[in-house]
Amino acid sequence: MFGSALHASAAYRRLAIESAALGADRHQLIGLLFAGVLSAIGQARQALAQGDMLAKAEASSRASRLVSEGLLAAVDRSSGALGEQLYQLWDYCGRRLLVAHLKKDDRIYEEVAQLVGRVSEAWAQIAPQGAPAASAAPAAGAAAADRRAA
Repeated sequence: MFGSALHASAAYRRLAIESAALGADRHQLIGLLFAGVLSAIGQARQALAQGDMLAKAEASSRASRLVSEGLLAAVDRSSGALGEQLYQLWDYCGRRLLVAHLKKDDRIYEEVAQLVGRVSEAWAQIAPQGAPAASAAPAAGAAAADRRAA
């Protein structure tokens, strides 16, 4: 029906993320970006371990796009030192993801995942009063679906 379990998994992931994004505020959208980056890095690492270089390339590309077109683009550099530091962090993460992809180096993927994870955890702690923290459920559900498809 879907052609393969992998395509079904990808369709589920897109639908889950789009559904979550439709009702999200700015804080939640940034949380979804974190979840997306971490999910893509996890997929790249898994594909690297399995020797699936096409899947690694696709996941690496997705992670890089989410960092450069999402996290990096969302930073207000005029907001002072913190804004500039975040910009430099996302720029660094983007460059490291490229190196991880080119060198097929899992340690670099892990490094970037740890950096993004730390900021994501801090971000979740500063959710606006009365608003739920951004949920990583779509990414977690998509990762589970990806594992089932494999």
